[in-house]
Amino acid sequence: MSDKPYTEILLENGNRFRVFSESVDTSDLVWHQDQNDRKIYVHESLGWELQFDNQLPLVLEAGNVYTVPRDTWHRVIKGNGNLVLQINENMITEEKGESKHEPQYSAPEGSKRDKQLDATKADLASDDPERKERAYRRRERMERQERDKNESFDMSEEDFRSLIREMLMTEDIINEELSKKTKATLRKKAEERGLTAGSVEQEYKKGLAAWASSGSRKGMTQHQWAMARVNSAQPSKSWAVVKKSKAKKK
Repeated sequence: MSDKPYTEILLENGNRFRVFSESVDTSDLVWHQDQNDRKIYVHESLGWELQFDNQLPLVLEAGNVYTVPRDTWHRVIKGNGNLVLQINENMITEEKGESKHEPQYSAPEGSKRDKQLDATKADLASDDPERKERAYRRRERMERQERDKNESFDMSEEDFRSLIREMLMTEDIINEELSKKTKATLRKKAEERGLTAGSVEQEYKKGLAAWASSGSRKGMTQHQWAMARVNSAQPSKSWAVVKKSKAKKK
């Protein structure tokens, strides 16, 4: 019998299907590191989570793609039913130098991704509307390509332009109001964690802005990254703006 907490089937091109049974012992789901970058497509999950070191867990949602950078401590947290994943392990050929980006962005100094993020930041800092549009177009293309490396992608030019217009509207959202649905979700998170609703909304907006100007984990959309920031934020962290709610204190 295998000593692994999962069973898997190896596929071509470095892909594999991996299944964690609903009967797996939680003590077997240990912290570990991988030697290569991994892209994980979730086929089936109900309440299962992925947690990186010093971060709050991320809910693994069926249909979503997650990136686990190499040499990063992480673990899977058990949910209900089986967890079914498709994993693509990419061999790293770029020499990693000292990077000015966060490690989870997978943008080593001098790499293509590093240069793309730098160019985006410069475009966003400009007052030229065309450069700003180009920045959002580049960021969306970067993460879309990461999500769809192993899947076909078909989007009309009209749909793509509509998506870019929606993303550009985010600049207004950052300074104005979030949608009622998003605000309700953030308010619920604030109540559950004993934080003020206003500070959680502000954290979310900072995540929206950071996705474009600084970067994100590979494959993540702008709103996924903003929500991930909210989920990881704690008052004790220097980068976070969330605050404890006095109403929750006993």
